[in-house]
Amino acid sequence: MVFPMELQQIVQHVLESRCETQTLEIKAAAEGTPRVYDTLSAFSNQNEGGIILFGIDEQHGFDICGVYDAQDLQKKVHGQCESMTPEIRPAFETMVADGKTIVAAYISGHPMSERPVYRTSKGITEGSYTRIGDADVRMTATELYDIETFKEGRRDDISTSPAAALDALDARKIGRFILNATKERPLLSRRTDDEILSLTGIIRDDRPTLAGMLTLGDYPQRAYPNLCITAIALNATSISPDATGERFLDSKRYEGTIEDMLEGAQSFIAHNSRTKVVIKDGERIDVPEYPETAVREIILNALMHRDYGPYCNGTPVRLTLFSDRLECWNPGGVYGGQNIDDIGYANMPTRNPTLVSLLEIQKIAENRHSGIPVIREEAASRGLRQPEFLDRNGSFLVRFFNENAVPSADDQTTATVNRIGTFARQSAPQSTRQTDDDRHGHVRNNPKTMRHMILRYCHEPRSAKDIAEHFGYNMTYMRKTFIRPMVAQGALARTMPDKPRSKYQRYLAADQHTVL
Repeated sequence: MVFPMELQQIVQHVLESRCETQTLEIKAAAEGTPRVYDTLSAFSNQNEGGIILFGIDEQHGFDICGVYDAQDLQKKVHGQCESMTPEIRPAFETMVADGKTIVAAYISGHPMSERPVYRTSKGITEGSYTRIGDADVRMTATELYDIETFKEGRRDDISTSPAAALDALDARKIGRFILNATKERPLLSRRTDDEILSLTGIIRDDRPTLAGMLTLGDYPQRAYPNLCITAIALNATSISPDATGERFLDSKRYEGTIEDMLEGAQSFIAHNSRTKVVIKDGERIDVPEYPETAVREIILNALMHRDYGPYCNGTPVRLTLFSDRLECWNPGGVYGGQNIDDIGYANMPTRNPTLVSLLEIQKIAENRHSGIPVIREEAASRGLRQPEFLDRNGSFLVRFFNENAVPSADDQTTATVNRIGTFARQSAPQSTRQTDDDRHGHVRNNPKTMRHMILRYCHEPRSAKDIAEHFGYNMTYMRKTFIRPMVAQGALARTMPDKPRSKYQRYLAADQHTVL
């Protein structure tokens, strides 16, 4: 539950902006409870969760109309939540504006292991939704497959194709790989060449794997025609014909192994972008328009971490060079439903572990999820607008801006929209256990939120072990950082105050009627 002032800010933003957002849905509810199954599913299937505001009429200019009956509305919305799989546990808050009641329902995002959240009577295929802007859109087969792949531990990078035989691997590349593998992985030095190829995932069932073809294949596109990079350059900020009818300044397609495609795409960027000459300490230094390190990380990440599943292996990585930015798009969003901001700072699952391992042995890549922090640092070191990373609708898009880019909007509206997303994440009930990385990220950013979560969890007596395990922390750390300070502040009460070290000690929110 949020503080009343925070809800007032959200309502005020809606009245001023007159729009819905990625994390905000508006419903009138002046004459009854609207059906919000699709929105419940969409908000639950995104990390940010969302807020449904009842009592504002979008069809009449976002005027405050008030709800017909706040208590009955909450009861019926809760009933809709119980009709979802898994069940949703909303948190409600009310406020009065212009003499009319507005109700807010806070929906928490479920971890990937519990997605998709869908309307039970419709089934997974028909009842699973995702949020795109202000719209609830039915999940595609690709998005549903991505969720199931994560939950079941499928590995598309070790799949094989009937179009690929062992002679599709390049003998010279194999020789160099085996030499590197025995140096990098000492245990492999005891194995035969065939065993090394099998153990590292190059071959499986006497056929080269997808990962093997993309690293050691002589021409991987014989089996996977569209696993490539398409690159275009434009003298504009959008894709449209210029005054002469020309759409592109340059257009290329890059094939081969990942190493080949990476080299080709880097050359394309260098050829179609400017280089500035800087004199420093009497020496001439060439400064490319786009930092080479950032370009390499962007392209390599797209090739390494893209979706190679059956719904996507016919889709190339798309590289577009605009006059003010570089864009790189690949199929497959952030794997495992993690937050983009956690990449590089938290342990993250890897979509293509075998492919990444092979690229590590080849000294082409490292699996430390450091790509996004490096890209951001490169932009900051040049004084450029910060890059954008968009994880939407089963795909991932990177925008890296050059010096011509217009500075990003940093006005009150943007800040308010960001706060709405934050409120949605922080205010929704923790009906499901969050992933460790997501939970740690929130606490790192806002310990106050964790204290609110602990108080909410301790609406009934809980042991220190219960609290630590629920939030995924070491018990010693939880005691020192949260439990003891909260007891000292009077926020938590011991059930056995005279025996603080008792193994039967439990903790209870000191005032269960306090608005958190």
